[in-house]
Amino acid sequence: RCRVVTEASAPERDPLTSHRAAVAATVEATLHRLGWPVLPCNEHPPSGDLAVICFPAAKALQRPPAELARELAEALREADGIATAEPARGYCNLEFDWRALAPGLLAALGSDGYGRGAATGRRVLVEHTSANATGPFHMGRARNPVIGDTLARLLSYAGDDVTTEYYVNDLGRQAATLAYGLAHYPPDEAAKEDHRLVACYRRAAKALEAEPAVREAIYDLMARCEAGEAEALAQVRGAAERMLTGMRRSLERLGVAPDQYAHESQFVAAGMVGEVIARLRESPLCGEERGAYYLDLAGRGIAGRNQRFFFTRENGLSLYTTRDLAYHLDKFARCDMALNVLGEDHKLQGQLLALALGELDALGKPGDSTLEILFYAFVGLPGGKMSTRAGRVVYLDDMLDESVHRARTELDRRRPDLPDDDRAALAEQIGVGALRYSLLRVQAEKGFEFRWEEALSFEGDAAPFVMYAHARACAILRKAGVSRKTRGTDAAHPPESPDGPPSPDRPPLPDALHAAEVALLRPLAEFPALVQRAAAERKVHLLPAFLYRLATRFNQFYRDCPVLDADAPQRTFRLALVAGTRRVLANGLALVGVTAPEAM
Repeated sequence: RCRVVTEASAPERDPLTSHRAAVAATVEATLHRLGWPVLPCNEHPPSGDLAVICFPAAKALQRPPAELARELAEALREADGIATAEPARGYCNLEFDWRALAPGLLAALGSDGYGRGAATGRRVLVEHTSANATGPFHMGRARNPVIGDTLARLLSYAGDDVTTEYYVNDLGRQAATLAYGLAHYPPDEAAKEDHRLVACYRRAAKALEAEPAVREAIYDLMARCEAGEAEALAQVRGAAERMLTGMRRSLERLGVAPDQYAHESQFVAAGMVGEVIARLRESPLCGEERGAYYLDLAGRGIAGRNQRFFFTRENGLSLYTTRDLAYHLDKFARCDMALNVLGEDHKLQGQLLALALGELDALGKPGDSTLEILFYAFVGLPGGKMSTRAGRVVYLDDMLDESVHRARTELDRRRPDLPDDDRAALAEQIGVGALRYSLLRVQAEKGFEFRWEEALSFEGDAAPFVMYAHARACAILRKAGVSRKTRGTDAAHPPESPDGPPSPDRPPLPDALHAAEVALLRPLAEFPALVQRAAAERKVHLLPAFLYRLATRFNQFYRDCPVLDADAPQRTFRLALVAGTRRVLANGLALVGVTAPEAM
């Protein structure tokens, strides 16, 4: 018996999972026939496609694991679906019969929905970015929109009903400071709105600290907003919207477009914040200190002064966290799972939020809605971390400009034959794609130092390398006379009716497969399960890792296996492999928000 855990996926769209299940059943029957106990299996062994781990049976059978592995390999060598079975130090490594797998896999690859999961019916609300509307995005937090947008694309492709949302902090001191600054100080002469208006905010912030009259005016504006005064709310929200005009342009260039925006002010205006305060005051954990109310969270795993979770100021005004509670109660009414993407410096805030929401359960949280938070570590640049206070702010807009400029310089060297407009458009695609890919490549919880030579590499683990592999596949198909329509499309823009590869659903197979063909078939077959795993574990970094491996395998296949000059049926089979690779590369690049160019 072999216990194998496989991701749920429609069999016709995931031939590898079906084949693995069939092989697992064969192993199970063989173990039962031999009278052996249940043995675990490794689905991703260093060698082969499935490894049966014989060590757990050694004690029960009083035999060395290596001897058991040899006996099991002998018993499985002639089994259907298994090409080879070899013992290796207590493991029985199985290699699947990829020639038998290939027809079904190529047929599945012919569908534009390859790798797409069945609809789950689960409503997921992904909140990401949500940066304060007080100035341009800076590079330190650029991972937030990229991770959030990619996570939303991934969950949607895996089968969830996903909505993305940006929470606009248009109340509180920072928002009121911006509104005061726009009303009293002239903007800069920068072309982009957020770069023009940030000067107003900075001057107002300095005046807030140094001038009592300015401080009084800003706090008065905050109080009037909390009281629900329409004119004050309109002034503060209008200031945030002006700043967001420029910030949205940055997101659009990055390929990020939140489906909707939620505003702090709407929860104050609707009375939801007041209701949260009233309910929290009824909690047995509620305490009061000089007119400010708090929850006493001692014994809840919170250390130090944070054991007192204040939800009002001394003057009765709400805090950001109070308004955040109202926002999340509103979220729960609109989704089955709320998924927040936050920087690692918000971990305590996330913990406090979860505890306070527990106290608010009496409000009647709809259904079984859950909250999940994905924390990401910050990205740094050579020379140290980026810091607003230290004056080392690097704006996202400037990084995008620099990335596109570097891509254009490389294209001028590599492709001087391209028309200038085409080079400019391709440089934009490569530059933006390189930045997105590099921000996703490292696991979200791990920080890293951004380096240009890594991000824009045409030979290493970077977007240009993967994009070039896609362009190479397109070039092969063009030379073979395969139409653009037949080549299919990417995950973001499915055709009206799916088209297949440039060959029959089950093309004639060569008598034997080349090692490079088998090596390429493996990642192509793994794509559906990879999507499900990355979505379930919220690990967006698995996508770039997969794309790099697939592009590397395709380049090795291109080197070792002639396509256009091959004899039939080898040529037909290899063209189908190229078409399948092109499709998976396009779909994978679309999931990470990177354009898949047809020529580079």
